[in-house]
Amino acid sequence: MKDSVRCSYVRLMVDDYEACFLFYRDVVGFSVLYGDEQSRYAELDMGTGTHLALNKREVMAEAFGTLHADAELPGQDRFALILETGDVDATAARLRDAGAAVVKEPQDWPGWGIRAAHFRDPDGYLVEVNSPLPDEG
Repeated sequence: MKDSVRCSYVRLMVDDYEACFLFYRDVVGFSVLYGDEQSRYAELDMGTGTHLALNKREVMAEAFGTLHADAELPGQDRFALILETGDVDATAARLRDAGAAVVKEPQDWPGWGIRAAHFRDPDGYLVEVNSPLPDEG
């Protein structure tokens, strides 16, 4: 049986974070679950069970070591599909074994509160599989 995954987020990597935050909050009308105009990361409720995440593009570029590359070059992500799973390592192994292009092997991202692995789909889009890190309390 395959491990189950569900689409938990669509993440947009944006250059003008504040303008995009205000657009999705005030113009589109999504309610804010996390973050604000200055936080560089926010989660908004789209009312569908899937959230919209906004990420300042540089935050993801820092994480992938592409901060100083031209923002228009391939590999400068503008979109990521986020899939939540109960077992990141098993899901990552299944994707890798099935031929998915690996960007980052599974690792803990304590600042993000998740364990995640990153892949590319056949057209080059970033796909993240993640699960929350256990509370240390």
